[in-house]
Amino acid sequence: MRGSRRRRAAVWAAGAAVLLALCGGVAWNLTRFEARHEALTGPPADLMIQPGVSAAEVEAVKGGLRAADRYLRSALGRGADERVEVRIAREQGCRWPMSATGPATAWAESHFLCVNTMSPTWREVMAGDVTAAQSIIAHEHVHNLQGQVGCVRPSGEHEWLWLFEGMAVHLAYQAMVAEGRWKDGEAIDQIRRWGVDDPKLGPLQDYERTGTGLGDPAYALFHLATRSLVEQSEGPRSLLEFCRETARGRPWREAFAGAFGLSPEAFYARFEEERRRVAGRPGA
Repeated sequence: MRGSRRRRAAVWAAGAAVLLALCGGVAWNLTRFEARHEALTGPPADLMIQPGVSAAEVEAVKGGLRAADRYLRSALGRGADERVEVRIAREQGCRWPMSATGPATAWAESHFLCVNTMSPTWREVMAGDVTAAQSIIAHEHVHNLQGQVGCVRPSGEHEWLWLFEGMAVHLAYQAMVAEGRWKDGEAIDQIRRWGVDDPKLGPLQDYERTGTGLGDPAYALFHLATRSLVEQSEGPRSLLEFCRETARGRPWREAFAGAFGLSPEAFYARFEEERRRVAGRPGA
């Protein structure tokens, strides 16, 4: 009987080893990203470039990263100092099970940035306005910085979503201004084109936890709000101060008042008047 138990144990051990090997192989096939590597120093980033990505696309990604890095260091006093892996995808999604033809154009975490060069938006901007493509990358690199200073929230735990995304839109736009590619005075025109007057949009305070699904109109609203907030406070460094305070665990409303000099509620009331004026609504 002991011999039989030993044989069964040996069979189970062998089966477990085979299963582990198979799982490891599957995991490798699901997570590997076949690409060539190119290192950048400013900002510190490792580009992983898939076959089929054009030289122009690579330059657009580099241009967006560098523009964001220069502006963040100049305006905020620091950039994303820790290395970021930038995957420029074409043949497959940046991570399984994401598709290379899926809807997301780009997304980022603290040390990771994905660019989906097969997305319709990316292909459109590359064909018509490379600066817009660079601004997409700059936007995501702001999210890298937010992650590295500790002010990122899991998607289901957002408390100040409009400002989280508004920072990325506003700072990316200003990075293009600093490069001489766009003009600061044209920001309001872009905000209007994106649909800040869309009747589906509610008041800004409705977007503390959700709202990005509304697309360009929501991002126009977030951009206008963040731009207004920066103008009313001590400049863009107040955004970084807010981020640092929330990262230390300070309740976001307290951090907001400390960084910007007024409560969220006071800002909301003041901002809605500005929003009506920019949208050209009656009573503005």
